[in-house]
Amino acid sequence: MIRILATGLAACSLAACVSVLPEPKVPQGLYRFAPVETVYDLDASVIIREPEASRLVAGRAIAAEDSAGALRLVPNVEWTDSSTRLMQMAMLDALEGQGAGRAVSPETGAPAEYELSWQMIDFTLSGTTGRCRVRATLLDGASREVLDQVIVSASSPAQGSSNADRARALGEAGRACVNDAAAFVSQYINAHAAGPEA
Repeated sequence: MIRILATGLAACSLAACVSVLPEPKVPQGLYRFAPVETVYDLDASVIIREPEASRLVAGRAIAAEDSAGALRLVPNVEWTDSSTRLMQMAMLDALEGQGAGRAVSPETGAPAEYELSWQMIDFTLSGTTGRCRVRATLLDGASREVLDQVIVSASSPAQGSSNADRARALGEAGRACVNDAAAFVSQYINAHAAGPEA
């Protein structure tokens, strides 16, 4: 009898714990970057790493800066994947041209003559404007010596004031940053792929 009562009390207390947990908030919209418009050729292969970013902007949440400079998460909208993963996938797509080289992710384990290491300096909303700022560093694939570096930035105004419009604007800014960084990678590699004296 005591064992039955103890089991009943334990079940009731577990049910009470479950009932006070808050319901998980489901975003009203999940967003991704639009497909890249320009595709760049490569004369040599390059490893595209996932960019580094602060924890605030590296995940699926979308952050906005208010007039006082404070960053807040935008409710009801998220990325379909982490923003850094979306950036990496967009860069791989942007470098899928017809050249002899290929852009590959590190997970393939394939060797490459070059490597792209990059950081998302800013990837936030300011009011209804999406802002992106990226530092791209091109490394030698064997020695990891720094070969060249560029900082690219882009902004995109939203078509409206809703959080969905703002999320799309930030996605456009991210895609523009990727496009400019891909142009930098392609231009450098294609100018140097034949050798340092080319």
